[in-house]
Amino acid sequence: MKLKKFSMIVVLTALSLGAAAQSTNVQSAIQDLKKNYLKRAKAEIDLACEHEKTKDDAKTWCYKGLIYSRIGGEATNPKSKFKDLAPNWAEEAYQAALECKRLDTKNEYAEENNSVFRFVGNEYYSRSTESYNAQKYQEAQQYADKAIEMFNNSGDSKFAGESMYIAGISAKALKDNDAVKKYFNMLVRKRTDKSLVYRTLFTIFKDEGNKDGAMKVATNYMKNQKDDYNAYLLMAEGYLLNENLEKGKEMLEAALDKTKNDATLYPQLLCQVAAILELTQDYDGAETKYRESMTLNPNQFEANFGMGKMIFNRGVDKLDAANAVPPEDETGLYDKLLGESNTFFRQSIQYFNAAVAFIDAMPEGDAKHMQRANLFNCLSALKTVYARLEMYDELKTVNARMDSIQKEQ
Repeated sequence: MKLKKFSMIVVLTALSLGAAAQSTNVQSAIQDLKKNYLKRAKAEIDLACEHEKTKDDAKTWCYKGLIYSRIGGEATNPKSKFKDLAPNWAEEAYQAALECKRLDTKNEYAEENNSVFRFVGNEYYSRSTESYNAQKYQEAQQYADKAIEMFNNSGDSKFAGESMYIAGISAKALKDNDAVKKYFNMLVRKRTDKSLVYRTLFTIFKDEGNKDGAMKVATNYMKNQKDDYNAYLLMAEGYLLNENLEKGKEMLEAALDKTKNDATLYPQLLCQVAAILELTQDYDGAETKYRESMTLNPNQFEANFGMGKMIFNRGVDKLDAANAVPPEDETGLYDKLLGESNTFFRQSIQYFNAAVAFIDAMPEGDAKHMQRANLFNCLSALKTVYARLEMYDELKTVNARMDSIQKEQ
């Protein structure tokens, strides 16, 4: 989310110029700010912040925050004569706002001062997103931390959520799970609607062997976003993780029910549910979901590849089992398992070929280019299948195509 740039012009009209007790520097700074004489206003307010008569006055610091924020507004304009007036304007404005808040015991300047906090917070949020996009994750996290602190000081912490998210995904990129949990748990408490937050926390707890922690994340997702089908999917995984197959499948059906009227999403979700059922070794249930998805949308990659992969993996499992049969076994178990393995491999071919055909039929462009990894995975599986089944003509064709793809990289 790109936060709105807060205007420093509006708030100025709300401030009284004050009585004669104000020093000449403060009054001059106020007048020069209204006229946009920023160089003079900066020099005057800097003196006022050091003067014995005005350095302990909240209004002085409020105006320093406003002046430096106005300078910050000019900093991004390459044609502005004030763009280099205060390179460290954001930190100066923030420290001024903190000092104003400390001195303003009667909250006379709270509204104006909070606008400074939000304006500078927005600046650091923008810097954090720019750093993240540039893959400078440590820097992004540091800027996001500053933005969080500033928004929390503004009297309205709702703006801090996006900065927490940037900090969290930066920590994720740095593989700092403790930091990820810190930021993303903040967002969970804010009832975030971001699926990635819950999914990431769930995975961390799952990998740590903390089933209770993972289940708590899923439960919070359901509580916070009861209309999000992803919450039901995560809840299903939580139940399955705790070996409650019945409740897990119940949640999968609930997730499907949430999307049954979405002609685009529902077939895709059927594939996700099928993949989860496959993990529980409910192959019949998974096949039913894949076939339903293919019935609703015959021309697709996900269901064909998912079905092919599931059948292929079952073939691999049978092959492993065959290879584990002792050489002295005379029951015929080895041949039986090997035959079952080859049957699965043979059944997978049509689905992998359908997935390849879908990618091949895509128009040239970025979308098709992004499918290159999927295409290569399909071809790799077919290569294994053709080799196992001694389908050498088909194997030669697949090898040639894989070589061509690798040369293009």
